[in-house]
Amino acid sequence: MQENKNEQNTGTKTIKKIGKVTYEVVVHFNENATETMQDKLKRIMLREMEMEKHQKVDKND
Repeated sequence: MQENKNEQNTGTKTIKKIGKVTYEVVVHFNENATETMQDKLKRIMLREMEMEKHQKVDKND
């Protein structure tokens, strides 16, 4: 079964086979973005840390 959801394969393509499944990932960036990659990663990590913190608090109640 092959699915092509993104017909515009512009960007960097990575193909990885895991078991019997082949994954194809196309990475592309918005040229008009105002956030740097460093800012984006920092934001994602801080959000993950907040979620983990809240999960620990909920378990202790």
